[in-house]
Amino acid sequence: MCIKQALSISSSFLLLSFLANFVVSQNIQRAGGTLVVAVPVQEGLVTCSDKRLYNDTAKTFRDDYVKIHQVGDKALFVATHTTGFLDRATGKMDFDIFDLTSHYIAQHNFTADRIFFDGLKKDIRDQLLQYLSKRKYQDWPATDVANNKLLFNLVFYAIPGNSIRSYSMSVFYEKAPTPVIYIQDPVTEIVRTPKLTGKGKEVMNYLASSPKLSSDPSILRFDQSYFDARKTTTSDAVNFSGKLFLLTNAAIPEAEVSSTFDCALLSYHDGFKWLN
Repeated sequence: MCIKQALSISSSFLLLSFLANFVVSQNIQRAGGTLVVAVPVQEGLVTCSDKRLYNDTAKTFRDDYVKIHQVGDKALFVATHTTGFLDRATGKMDFDIFDLTSHYIAQHNFTADRIFFDGLKKDIRDQLLQYLSKRKYQDWPATDVANNKLLFNLVFYAIPGNSIRSYSMSVFYEKAPTPVIYIQDPVTEIVRTPKLTGKGKEVMNYLASSPKLSSDPSILRFDQSYFDARKTTTSDAVNFSGKLFLLTNAAIPEAEVSSTFDCALLSYHDGFKWLN
C-alpha cells in the first residue's frame, strides 16, 4: 500500500480525531490545537506532542504548553480538540481537561478497566456541569454542530506486559437549557503502527498533495505497509515526529501546531521516561 492509499479514513495508519472551527461567546474562549504522534519502537512506545496552546477566539497562542501527562510507571495520556476554556478577563483556564484528568488519576490507580473509566466519565460530566452552572446560559460554549457535537478526545497509551494499547474516549456536548453531555466508552486498540491524533488529518492531506514528500523514504518507512517496530529506534521515532511538527507548522499554519514538541518513551522494561 502506498502512502496515499493509507490516507483513507478506514486506514489503521491514523487514529483521527474530529476537527473544527468554533463559534464561541464573548466571555468564554476555547483552547485547542494539537498534533500527537505515537510510534511503536524496539523498546516500547514513543509519544510526541506539539506545545502550542491556541486561543481560537483571540487568535493568540503560546508554545510552551506540555500536553503529555504521565500516568503511573507505564502509561500516559493526551487530549485533543477543545482541551479547555479560557476566561477572557483573566486569561486563565477555567475548565482544563488536563488538570481534571491528572487530578482524577492522582486519586485513582490507572487500571484501564470499566471501574476506572466509569469514574473518570462521571468526574468529567460533573465538573463540566459545575463549570456551566456558574455562567449565564448565553455565555456557554456553542455546540460544534459541524463535528457531531464533539468537545474533546482523551487518549491513554499504556504498555501492559509486552503489548501497547490505546484507550480513546470522546466527549460530546450540546448547548441546551439542560446541557447534553455524552461520553463514549473508551475504544481499545492494540497499537502496532504509528498513530496520529489531533491535526493528523491535515498533515496526511498535505502529504497526499505533495508526491515528493509522500515518497520520501524517511516518511514512507512509517507507512503501515513498510513499518516494522522491531527495526525502529527511539531516535527514529523522535526524528519522524519532529519532521511532522516542522512540516505542519510551516506548511499548514491554520492547524495551529508548534514546531516545538515534547516526547516521552513508555519502555517495556523501564516505564515512563522523558526524551527531551
